[in-house]
Amino acid sequence: MKGDLVLSKAHLSYWLRQLRKEADLIAPLRSMAGDIVFSSVENIHDIVADCPANLPSPKEFLFPQMDEMYRFSPKGVERPAKNQKRVIFGIRSCDMSAVGLMDTFYGGRYEDDFYVERRKNTFFISIACNRPDPSCFCIGLGTGPFLKEGFDIQLTDLGDRYMVQVGSTKGRQIIKGFDHIFRRPKKADYDDQYEANLSCQSKFEKRITLENVRQKILAGEVPDSFWEGVASRCFQCGGCVYQCPVCTCFNVVDWKETAEKGVRMRTWDACMFKGFTKMAGNVWPAEKVATRTKRWYSHKLLHWPEQSGKFGCVGCGRCGVTCPGKIDMATVATRLEKKD
Repeated sequence: MKGDLVLSKAHLSYWLRQLRKEADLIAPLRSMAGDIVFSSVENIHDIVADCPANLPSPKEFLFPQMDEMYRFSPKGVERPAKNQKRVIFGIRSCDMSAVGLMDTFYGGRYEDDFYVERRKNTFFISIACNRPDPSCFCIGLGTGPFLKEGFDIQLTDLGDRYMVQVGSTKGRQIIKGFDHIFRRPKKADYDDQYEANLSCQSKFEKRITLENVRQKILAGEVPDSFWEGVASRCFQCGGCVYQCPVCTCFNVVDWKETAEKGVRMRTWDACMFKGFTKMAGNVWPAEKVATRTKRWYSHKLLHWPEQSGKFGCVGCGRCGVTCPGKIDMATVATRLEKKD
Protein backbone atom coordinates (compact mmCIF):
# COMPACT_ATOMS: atom_id res chain seq x y z
CA MET A 1 0.00 0.00 0.00
CA LYS A 2 1.24 3.47 -0.87
CA GLY A 3 0.21 6.99 0.05
CA ASP A 4 -1.85 8.21 3.01
CA LEU A 5 -4.23 5.86 4.77
CA VAL A 6 -6.86 5.91 7.51
CA LEU A 7 -7.02 3.51 10.45
CA SER A 8 -10.07 3.23 12.68
CA LYS A 9 -9.20 3.32 16.38
CA ALA A 10 -11.26 0.16 16.71
CA HIS A 11 -8.58 -1.62 14.65
CA LEU A 12 -5.52 -0.18 16.41
CA SER A 13 -5.26 -2.85 19.10
CA TYR A 14 -5.54 -5.63 16.51
CA TRP A 15 -2.74 -4.09 14.42
CA LEU A 16 -0.46 -3.68 17.43
CA ARG A 17 -1.12 -7.25 18.56
CA GLN A 18 -0.05 -8.56 15.16
CA LEU A 19 3.09 -6.41 15.19
CA ARG A 20 3.91 -7.71 18.67
CA LYS A 21 4.08 -11.24 17.31
CA GLU A 22 7.12 -10.26 15.24
CA ALA A 23 8.83 -7.74 17.52
CA ASP A 24 8.95 -6.37 21.05
CA LEU A 25 6.27 -3.68 21.30
CA ILE A 26 7.26 -0.62 23.32
CA ALA A 27 4.78 2.14 24.11
CA PRO A 28 3.88 4.73 26.78
CA LEU A 29 2.47 3.00 29.85
CA ARG A 30 1.42 4.33 33.25
CA SER A 31 3.73 3.10 35.99
CA MET A 32 2.69 2.12 39.51
CA ALA A 33 3.84 5.56 40.65
CA GLY A 34 1.51 7.24 38.17
CA ASP A 35 4.20 8.39 35.74
CA ILE A 36 3.97 7.63 32.03
CA VAL A 37 7.06 5.85 30.71
CA PHE A 38 8.00 3.88 27.62
CA SER A 39 8.11 0.18 28.36
CA SER A 40 7.50 -3.23 26.81
CA VAL A 41 3.78 -3.87 26.41
CA GLU A 42 2.07 -6.92 27.88
CA ASN A 43 -1.52 -5.67 27.75
CA ILE A 44 -2.37 -3.60 24.65
CA HIS A 45 -5.14 -1.77 26.50
CA ASP A 46 -2.63 -0.37 29.01
CA ILE A 47 -1.10 1.86 26.32
CA VAL A 48 -1.62 5.57 26.99
CA ALA A 49 -1.83 6.96 23.45
CA ASP A 50 -3.27 10.37 24.34
CA CYS A 51 -0.55 11.41 26.77
CA PRO A 52 1.51 14.55 27.42
CA ALA A 53 4.45 15.27 25.16
CA ASN A 54 6.89 15.47 28.06
CA LEU A 55 7.45 11.78 28.52
CA PRO A 56 10.92 10.45 29.33
CA SER A 57 12.71 10.27 26.02
CA PRO A 58 12.68 6.93 24.16
CA LYS A 59 16.35 7.61 23.35
CA GLU A 60 17.29 4.90 25.83
CA PHE A 61 16.07 2.18 23.47
CA LEU A 62 18.73 3.14 20.91
CA PHE A 63 21.34 4.54 23.31
CA PRO A 64 20.75 2.83 26.70
CA GLN A 65 21.68 4.53 29.93
CA MET A 66 23.82 1.48 30.74
CA ASP A 67 24.92 -0.51 27.71
CA GLU A 68 26.93 -3.71 27.94
CA MET A 69 29.54 -3.52 25.19
CA TYR A 70 31.73 -6.57 25.83
CA ARG A 71 32.21 -9.40 28.28
CA PHE A 72 35.72 -10.64 28.87
CA SER A 73 37.08 -13.79 30.51
CA PRO A 74 40.02 -16.17 30.07
CA LYS A 75 38.03 -17.73 27.20
CA GLY A 76 38.06 -14.47 25.25
CA VAL A 77 35.83 -11.47 24.53
CA GLU A 78 32.12 -11.71 23.73
CA ARG A 79 29.98 -8.97 22.21
CA PRO A 80 26.28 -9.13 23.16
CA ALA A 81 23.89 -8.98 20.19
CA LYS A 82 21.92 -5.75 19.76
CA ASN A 83 19.59 -6.99 17.00
CA GLN A 84 16.32 -7.47 18.87
CA LYS A 85 13.44 -6.32 16.67
CA ARG A 86 11.30 -3.61 18.28
CA VAL A 87 8.33 -1.46 17.37
CA ILE A 88 8.17 1.77 19.38
CA PHE A 89 4.64 3.16 19.32
CA GLY A 90 3.43 6.56 20.45
CA ILE A 91 6.53 8.75 20.39
CA ARG A 92 5.99 12.43 19.60
CA SER A 93 7.22 14.38 16.60
CA CYS A 94 9.99 16.10 18.56
CA ASP A 95 11.39 12.74 19.65
CA MET A 96 11.19 11.39 16.10
CA SER A 97 13.17 14.45 15.00
CA ALA A 98 15.66 13.72 17.79
CA VAL A 99 16.12 10.19 16.45
CA GLY A 100 17.06 11.75 13.11
CA LEU A 101 19.74 13.83 14.81
CA MET A 102 21.02 10.80 16.71
CA ASP A 103 21.22 8.95 13.38
CA THR A 104 23.43 11.75 12.07
CA PHE A 105 25.70 11.60 15.11
CA TYR A 106 26.02 7.83 15.57
CA GLY A 107 25.45 6.69 12.00
CA GLY A 108 27.25 9.38 10.06
CA ARG A 109 30.89 9.56 9.07
CA TYR A 110 31.94 7.37 11.98
CA GLU A 111 29.40 4.64 12.60
CA ASP A 112 28.75 3.42 16.13
CA ASP A 113 28.06 -0.31 15.72
CA PHE A 114 26.03 -0.58 18.92
CA TYR A 115 23.67 2.24 17.93
CA VAL A 116 23.43 1.33 14.24
CA GLU A 117 22.55 -2.31 14.94
CA ARG A 118 19.71 -1.30 17.25
CA ARG A 119 18.50 1.38 14.86
CA LYS A 120 18.26 -1.04 11.93
CA ASN A 121 16.01 -3.29 13.97
CA THR A 122 13.76 -0.57 15.42
CA PHE A 123 10.53 0.65 13.80
CA PHE A 124 8.82 3.84 14.95
CA ILE A 125 5.12 4.69 14.91
CA SER A 126 4.93 8.34 15.94
CA ILE A 127 1.83 10.32 16.89
CA ALA A 128 1.63 13.95 15.84
CA CYS A 129 0.80 16.28 18.71
CA ASN A 130 -2.71 17.61 19.08
CA ARG A 131 -2.02 19.04 22.54
CA PRO A 132 1.42 20.53 23.25
CA ASP A 133 2.66 20.98 26.80
CA PRO A 134 3.27 24.50 28.12
CA SER A 135 7.03 23.86 27.94
CA CYS A 136 7.03 22.73 24.27
CA PHE A 137 8.50 24.92 21.52
CA CYS A 138 9.08 22.50 18.64
CA ILE A 139 6.94 24.69 16.38
CA GLY A 140 9.75 27.27 16.18
CA LEU A 141 12.30 24.65 15.12
CA GLY A 142 10.31 22.73 12.54
CA THR A 143 10.63 19.53 14.59
CA GLY A 144 6.90 19.25 15.29
CA PRO A 145 4.06 19.15 16.05
CA PHE A 146 3.51 17.46 12.65
CA LEU A 147 6.34 16.13 10.51
CA LYS A 148 6.64 16.18 6.74
CA GLU A 149 9.51 13.68 6.68
CA GLY A 150 11.87 11.71 8.90
CA PHE A 151 9.36 9.14 10.22
CA ASP A 152 8.45 5.52 9.54
CA ILE A 153 4.74 5.83 10.31
CA GLN A 154 3.10 9.05 11.51
CA LEU A 155 -0.40 8.97 12.99
CA THR A 156 -2.63 12.01 13.41
CA ASP A 157 -5.48 11.63 15.89
CA LEU A 158 -8.77 12.56 14.19
CA GLY A 159 -11.08 11.52 17.00
CA ASP A 160 -12.42 8.09 16.08
CA ARG A 161 -9.63 7.32 13.60
CA TYR A 162 -6.03 8.07 12.69
CA MET A 163 -4.64 9.57 9.53
CA VAL A 164 -1.72 7.29 8.68
CA GLN A 165 1.28 8.61 6.75
CA VAL A 166 4.00 6.23 5.59
CA GLY A 167 7.42 7.85 5.42
CA SER A 168 9.96 5.06 4.91
CA THR A 169 10.61 1.56 3.65
CA LYS A 170 10.36 0.38 7.26
CA GLY A 171 6.96 2.01 7.48
CA ARG A 172 5.73 0.13 4.44
CA GLN A 173 6.96 -3.11 6.00
CA ILE A 174 4.83 -2.77 9.13
CA ILE A 175 1.59 -2.09 7.25
CA LYS A 176 2.21 -4.82 4.69
CA GLY A 177 -0.46 -7.47 4.84
CA PHE A 178 -2.97 -5.30 6.70
CA ASP A 179 -4.92 -3.90 3.73
CA HIS A 180 -8.17 -5.06 5.33
CA ILE A 181 -7.92 -2.61 8.25
CA PHE A 182 -6.67 0.46 6.37
CA ARG A 183 -8.66 2.53 3.90
CA ARG A 184 -7.93 5.42 1.59
CA PRO A 185 -8.59 8.87 3.04
CA LYS A 186 -11.50 11.00 1.91
CA LYS A 187 -11.69 14.77 1.67
CA ALA A 188 -13.24 14.90 5.15
CA ASP A 189 -10.21 13.09 6.59
CA TYR A 190 -7.80 15.61 5.07
CA ASP A 191 -9.99 18.47 6.27
CA ASP A 192 -9.94 17.09 9.83
CA GLN A 193 -6.18 16.61 9.66
CA TYR A 194 -5.75 20.23 8.55
CA GLU A 195 -7.98 21.44 11.39
CA ALA A 196 -6.08 19.34 13.93
CA ASN A 197 -2.82 20.87 12.72
CA LEU A 198 -4.12 24.44 12.96
CA SER A 199 -5.68 23.82 16.36
CA CYS A 200 -2.44 22.43 17.77
CA GLN A 201 -0.34 25.30 16.42
CA SER A 202 -2.61 27.82 18.15
CA LYS A 203 -2.05 26.14 21.54
CA PHE A 204 1.71 26.70 21.79
CA GLU A 205 2.61 29.02 24.67
CA LYS A 206 6.29 29.31 23.65
CA ARG A 207 7.41 30.47 20.23
CA ILE A 208 11.18 30.61 20.03
CA THR A 209 13.45 30.79 17.01
CA LEU A 210 16.97 29.74 17.91
CA GLU A 211 18.45 31.20 14.73
CA ASN A 212 18.31 34.73 16.16
CA VAL A 213 20.17 33.52 19.24
CA ARG A 214 22.74 31.73 17.11
CA GLN A 215 23.46 34.86 15.10
CA LYS A 216 23.95 36.93 18.27
CA ILE A 217 26.48 34.43 19.60
CA LEU A 218 28.33 34.30 16.26
CA ALA A 219 28.43 38.09 16.15
CA GLY A 220 30.14 38.18 19.55
CA GLU A 221 27.20 39.96 21.19
CA VAL A 222 27.01 37.55 24.12
CA PRO A 223 29.79 38.28 26.67
CA ASP A 224 31.24 35.68 29.04
CA SER A 225 29.58 37.56 31.90
CA PHE A 226 26.22 36.39 30.55
CA TRP A 227 27.28 32.73 30.78
CA GLU A 228 28.70 33.34 34.25
CA GLY A 229 25.28 34.60 35.30
CA VAL A 230 23.60 31.54 33.81
CA ALA A 231 26.14 29.22 35.45
CA SER A 232 25.54 30.80 38.85
CA ARG A 233 22.09 29.17 38.78
CA CYS A 234 23.38 25.74 37.72
CA PHE A 235 23.03 22.94 40.30
CA GLN A 236 25.29 20.66 38.21
CA CYS A 237 22.66 17.92 38.50
CA GLY A 238 22.95 16.86 34.86
CA GLY A 239 19.17 16.72 34.47
CA CYS A 240 19.22 18.76 31.26
CA VAL A 241 21.65 16.32 29.66
CA TYR A 242 20.00 13.12 30.87
CA GLN A 243 16.51 14.23 29.83
CA CYS A 244 17.56 15.67 26.47
CA PRO A 245 16.65 13.32 23.58
CA VAL A 246 19.62 14.61 21.58
CA CYS A 247 22.51 14.62 24.10
CA THR A 248 25.08 11.92 23.37
CA CYS A 249 27.71 12.18 26.15
CA PHE A 250 28.91 8.87 27.57
CA ASN A 251 31.71 7.26 29.54
CA VAL A 252 33.19 3.76 29.23
CA VAL A 253 34.06 1.76 32.32
CA ASP A 254 35.35 -1.76 32.96
CA TRP A 255 33.79 -3.63 35.87
CA LYS A 256 35.35 -6.76 37.29
CA GLU A 257 32.85 -9.38 38.36
CA THR A 258 35.58 -11.74 39.54
CA ALA A 259 39.38 -11.70 39.35
CA GLU A 260 39.19 -13.09 35.81
CA LYS A 261 35.77 -12.02 34.46
CA GLY A 262 34.32 -8.62 33.78
CA VAL A 263 32.24 -6.40 31.56
CA ARG A 264 32.88 -3.21 29.63
CA MET A 265 29.95 -0.82 29.96
CA ARG A 266 28.98 2.38 28.23
CA THR A 267 27.09 4.71 30.56
CA TRP A 268 25.46 8.09 30.10
CA ASP A 269 27.61 10.98 31.25
CA ALA A 270 27.14 14.74 31.32
CA CYS A 271 29.35 17.40 29.78
CA MET A 272 28.05 19.70 32.53
CA PHE A 273 30.08 17.70 35.07
CA LYS A 274 33.54 18.91 36.01
CA GLY A 275 35.18 15.52 35.57
CA PHE A 276 33.75 14.80 32.13
CA THR A 277 36.84 16.01 30.26
CA LYS A 278 39.45 15.35 32.94
CA MET A 279 42.79 14.49 31.31
CA ALA A 280 45.93 12.67 32.39
CA GLY A 281 48.10 14.72 34.70
CA ASN A 282 45.03 15.91 36.62
CA VAL A 283 44.21 18.54 33.99
CA TRP A 284 40.66 19.96 33.91
CA PRO A 285 39.97 21.63 30.50
CA ALA A 286 36.55 22.81 31.67
CA GLU A 287 37.02 23.37 35.38
CA LYS A 288 34.71 26.40 35.67
CA VAL A 289 30.94 25.92 35.63
CA ALA A 290 30.56 28.88 33.27
CA THR A 291 32.89 27.23 30.75
CA ARG A 292 30.89 24.02 30.79
CA THR A 293 27.58 25.86 30.59
CA LYS A 294 28.70 27.92 27.62
CA ARG A 295 30.03 24.78 25.94
CA TRP A 296 26.67 22.99 26.27
CA TYR A 297 24.78 25.84 24.66
CA SER A 298 27.48 26.35 22.03
CA HIS A 299 27.32 22.71 21.06
CA LYS A 300 23.57 22.84 20.51
CA LEU A 301 23.34 26.30 18.96
CA LEU A 302 26.59 26.51 16.96
CA HIS A 303 28.32 23.16 16.44
CA TRP A 304 25.26 21.07 15.57
CA PRO A 305 24.17 23.52 12.82
CA GLU A 306 27.73 23.60 11.46
CA GLN A 307 27.91 19.82 11.26
CA SER A 308 24.37 18.83 10.30
CA GLY A 309 22.50 22.00 9.37
CA LYS A 310 20.15 21.53 12.33
CA PHE A 311 20.12 22.67 15.93
CA GLY A 312 20.99 20.18 18.65
CA CYS A 313 17.61 20.87 20.20
CA VAL A 314 14.15 19.73 19.11
CA GLY A 315 12.07 21.95 21.40
CA CYS A 316 10.70 19.12 23.55
CA GLY A 317 10.94 21.32 26.65
CA ARG A 318 12.19 18.57 28.95
CA CYS A 319 15.12 20.63 30.21
CA GLY A 320 12.62 23.32 31.19
CA VAL A 321 10.67 20.83 33.28
CA THR A 322 13.82 19.28 34.79
CA CYS A 323 16.12 22.23 35.53
CA PRO A 324 15.71 23.51 39.12
CA GLY A 325 17.75 26.61 38.33
CA LYS A 326 15.55 27.64 35.37
CA ILE A 327 18.46 27.93 32.93
CA ASP A 328 16.87 25.66 30.35
CA MET A 329 17.18 26.21 26.61
CA ALA A 330 13.87 28.07 26.21
CA THR A 331 14.52 30.42 29.14
CA VAL A 332 18.09 31.25 28.13
CA ALA A 333 17.15 31.64 24.45
CA THR A 334 14.32 34.01 25.38
CA ARG A 335 16.70 36.10 27.48
CA LEU A 336 19.19 36.29 24.63
CA GLU A 337 16.52 37.23 22.10
CA LYS A 338 15.50 40.18 24.29
CA LYS A 339 19.10 41.15 25.06
CA ASP A 340 20.21 44.33 23.27
